[in-house]
Amino acid sequence: MSVFHAPSSRFQLGNGPRVSFEVFPARSTMQADGISELADVMAQYDPAFVSVTYGAGGTSRESTFGTISQLIDHGGIDVVGHLTCAGQTREQTDAVVERYAAQGVKGILALRGDMPGVTAAYEPHPGGYENATDLTRALARRGDLDVYVAAYPEVHPASASAQACLANLKRKLTAGADAAITQFFFDNRDYFDFMERVRADGIHQPIIPGILLIHDFNKVVSFARKCHARIPDEYFEMFERLPAHSAEHKEQACELAADQIVRLAAQGVDHVHLYTMNRPDLVERTCRLAGIETRASVIATA
Repeated sequence: MSVFHAPSSRFQLGNGPRVSFEVFPARSTMQADGISELADVMAQYDPAFVSVTYGAGGTSRESTFGTISQLIDHGGIDVVGHLTCAGQTREQTDAVVERYAAQGVKGILALRGDMPGVTAAYEPHPGGYENATDLTRALARRGDLDVYVAAYPEVHPASASAQACLANLKRKLTAGADAAITQFFFDNRDYFDFMERVRADGIHQPIIPGILLIHDFNKVVSFARKCHARIPDEYFEMFERLPAHSAEHKEQACELAADQIVRLAAQGVDHVHLYTMNRPDLVERTCRLAGIETRASVIATA
């Protein structure tokens, strides 16, 4: 039986849970300017951290380093760097860890990753880390960085079953990860059902729910299908007549994400992770609707 019980109405909480954010690296001067604007917005909400993605096989490596520096230089933002081990030797992967540490990152999201352009079954590099569990174990031995791993409420596409996916999560957490961040989901019942299985399996680390800000519904549908993330039927009805870049589309997207956050918080969730799609407008509107406190409001009430 699910532990999910929806509150009687939306947007009731006076203040929301702690928030963290994910951004993707800037690859042009214009995108770098956008990161600065996004950083200003994110910093208002005193994030637990901001994570920066890392392309398959390290394809966005230099862009990732640049965006991390930009966020750290902004001040007041703790940064978590994504790290994949696919297609790289241990030495190459370790060199990224050292560079992250030198930049001042606070943690690493350890991922297996995939080679760019490769659709065949995953094969570990003969001189590299075998998978995310192996990478997590090495990072945990360092002891100077927080270690996060990925969790999949609706099962990773490469997993044979939900139980196999859960067993893999347990291996990663047992290897020394401090917490897990979930793939995005759109129905909170999927998260709470997953959490029942997680806790029943003896996993006690935090499992931070990931919420995707819908920047373009048609693109999200395509991406969600690849990730095996279910989109509720009513979402299709809501977005059917809303142009992707219209004010109505943005408001609908923000209301849906805020509603998820409020309902999660009503069930005791104290930390959510927002996949920002590098959209400061969506971040600000969603956080305001969800009642997430700004630094200014915290100072004013202290």
